[in-house]
Amino acid sequence: MATLKNNQSVKSVKRGLHLLRAGWFFNNFMLVLPVIVLVYTQRGISVGDFFLIQGIFRLVAFLFEIPSGYLSDRFSRRRVMIMGGAFSMAGFSVIAMAYGFWAIVLGEALLGVASALFTGTLEAYTYDLLKRNKTQKQFLKEFGNIMTFGSAASFVAAIFGGILFARFGGDCLLWVQILFALMSVFAFCFLPELLEVKRVVKNKTAIADALGITWHTLQNPRLRNLILFPAMFGAFTIVLLWISQPIMETAMVPVQLFGLYLGMKQFSEIVLSKYAYKICERYGEIKISIITIGAVVLSIFMGLVAIYAPSMTLVYVVCSVLAMLPAVRVLNNLQYNTLIHHSIKSQERGTVLSTRAMVSTVCGAMTLMLAKVLLDGFGITATLVVFLCMTVLLVWALKKVSEFLVTRK
Repeated sequence: MATLKNNQSVKSVKRGLHLLRAGWFFNNFMLVLPVIVLVYTQRGISVGDFFLIQGIFRLVAFLFEIPSGYLSDRFSRRRVMIMGGAFSMAGFSVIAMAYGFWAIVLGEALLGVASALFTGTLEAYTYDLLKRNKTQKQFLKEFGNIMTFGSAASFVAAIFGGILFARFGGDCLLWVQILFALMSVFAFCFLPELLEVKRVVKNKTAIADALGITWHTLQNPRLRNLILFPAMFGAFTIVLLWISQPIMETAMVPVQLFGLYLGMKQFSEIVLSKYAYKICERYGEIKISIITIGAVVLSIFMGLVAIYAPSMTLVYVVCSVLAMLPAVRVLNNLQYNTLIHHSIKSQERGTVLSTRAMVSTVCGAMTLMLAKVLLDGFGITATLVVFLCMTVLLVWALKKVSEFLVTRK
């Protein structure tokens, strides 16, 4: 009887992992991403407005981070992910029919809700699914594989996104995007339910319980610092991602190549996601963190070189480096997330991870809004120089978290 139950558990875990990979693949098949700045500017907004809208997207996600994580702990992580796919469909539908600043803000707000529904829940579901047959120590490897599928989807979509945009326009890309969001919903619908990790609360309201978990998480020095560094690092890489399109436009790179460069970034993420657990085990968190900070600094330098390069050959080479370097964020995300998972309980996992995402969202929103002010007021070059100076904040954050990390020879 016990053997039969164990076999059923193993099959349930394998099926769940396959469906997670499929659902995340469809969710990340973002054809519109490599040309999103161009798509939005054709709908009546400026490049500066785009950065402001992305900041609003993150503020909306911030507002829904804790509620979404707590819902996944109290009720169903599977259903929360299904809701995430549904909100993605709604957001892209609004944008497909939108024109003007506020219409696009509405669509991005819906996408912000979708992002919040996925951020902590996907990881929490994966970790506790592995706990079902006591294989949670393989989380870094298995979640890295799921991220690999997501990056593979982004890579393929990036290659075709620029080409399809040049051939059919932005409207076509957005409607196809809706179809892939629908496919992700179908995949998540067939996930096994994890009833054993539901949080049970007595003598306390849901709001008080959720806020209590968040408060204790941020008061815990280990968790607080494990959250802070990757959040700040992610804020820098998201600015580098979005500013790369205006940089390439200024450098007169053909729009058909935008998708190729984004594809190079996604391919780099595929490789790093696949082998992250081996890299982390070999070098340790401190060395990897130092390397990733160096990659951000070099990326900013590459952006400056691209703008003033004397030949298009040099521009193409520099843009290749600029495209690939920010992919190192994958290493920081996976290694710090794994450390967080090993430090928390299953019944509060979704809420803690949403707290982590909340901090990350706030950091991203603040940096994007700063980029909006700098771009509109001073231009791309000044923006890059300011962010280059701000990398000292990453060194400070790494110093704060270093006592909780290890380095290996």
